[in-house]
Amino acid sequence: MDDISIEESISRYGYAVFDCVSHDTLKALSMAKYSTVLLCTSGKAVVELEHGVSEYELGEAWCVVLPPAMIVRLHSVSDDFKATVLQASQEITLSSFIGLETEMFNIIYRKPCFSISGESELTLVHNMIENLRIFTQLPESTHTKDFVCGTIHCLYIAIYDLRLRTSSPGTQRNVVYSSADTYFRQFVQLVKEHCRVHHDVAFYADKLHITPKYLNEISRKKVHFTAKEVITQFLVTLIKRELVISGNSVQRIAYDYNFCDQSSLGKFFKKATGMSPVAYRRTR
Repeated sequence: MDDISIEESISRYGYAVFDCVSHDTLKALSMAKYSTVLLCTSGKAVVELEHGVSEYELGEAWCVVLPPAMIVRLHSVSDDFKATVLQASQEITLSSFIGLETEMFNIIYRKPCFSISGESELTLVHNMIENLRIFTQLPESTHTKDFVCGTIHCLYIAIYDLRLRTSSPGTQRNVVYSSADTYFRQFVQLVKEHCRVHHDVAFYADKLHITPKYLNEISRKKVHFTAKEVITQFLVTLIKRELVISGNSVQRIAYDYNFCDQSSLGKFFKKATGMSPVAYRRTR
């Protein structure tokens, strides 16, 4: 899969699964603007994160888990290096991460590269990623997003569990929900209930009795997105659904979702998706 088809896959499905087999393909990871899981299946390479802040030597059965916007460089790549890579869009990542504890990401991202020692564990991670690849070959359905987000959700739980197993005994402990987890879950529920009408962070912060700044801090810590980006992604998902299945005019959708007019909705939607509402409807 080349860079263009990777972008096309992410645009259409919200994610892409592809194989890294050459330096040209590896360039796709130079700026991981998407959430990324890389599973090395053969060969060796050195992965450098954030301009040399940390560096890891990868080998067979090594896994790399990266948040969005991580600066990545792979070098010293052996001729037989091969890896399977999953990259997910902001929308899919956000939906997949809902319900996962903050502590899980603290542990995963603290050391984003690790070796999977067991054959069964390796097969589990590999098959989850491959199932997502296979799913892009099937006809789309009303449950496509549920399947994708559910699989990615389970993949991160599996990776977290593997990280705990490979950590020192002192780091293996029961995960408890923090106040940030509670606030974030409440925030997401409020967004689901009110984002049709309320698009501003201040509304949700007021409902939670916290400041917008603190809500943004919680959201960044939880899913690496601002609170505004969370609201936007939920709103865009709903509007996309309206455009595809409702048959309502763009003007009516703008009214239903509390935009001043059709033009305001168009500017919002294009900024979020790169397409106008009409163009998006035509592609479906």
